[in-house]
Amino acid sequence: MYKLTLTTTAALLSLSACTNTDNPQLAMCQAVTKQLTSNSVASWGDNSNSDGHNKVTVNLAYTNANGQAGSMKCDYKKHQDGTIDTAPTSVVMNNEKVDSKVLLKAGTQASKELLAGTYKNTVEKTNELAGEAVEKATEVAGQAKEAALEGAKALQELQK
Repeated sequence: MYKLTLTTTAALLSLSACTNTDNPQLAMCQAVTKQLTSNSVASWGDNSNSDGHNKVTVNLAYTNANGQAGSMKCDYKKHQDGTIDTAPTSVVMNNEKVDSKVLLKAGTQASKELLAGTYKNTVEKTNELAGEAVEKATEVAGQAKEAALEGAKALQELQK
């Protein structure tokens, strides 16, 4: 179990470079919230971050599909070099601490969700960039053809 926890934590930590937001801790807290509510979040309310010496806390509000308001508090370890984990060390949902085993399961599913979203966005961006590259290559090829024709004409004129 300890090895599984370390592996999952390592996977969650790697999300900091992969998420689709400027705030990977917020993205993870929202994804964990979705998992803990069985994906019943209908809308997000206010959110805030507090940056302490050893941890960063993300607080967020949500409304579920039944119209009930909820709150989430996710704590993340802050390292001496200033980096912040993306796997929450503790979560309090609606003023009740979430059990570590439940959090581990929800965090694993949340990381899968975030990675799938990152994959989809990467594919879309890659296709967009490839299309732009084709357009630019076509444009440059046309310019090269024109330059070659002008050069050939100039050479013919010089040979006369």
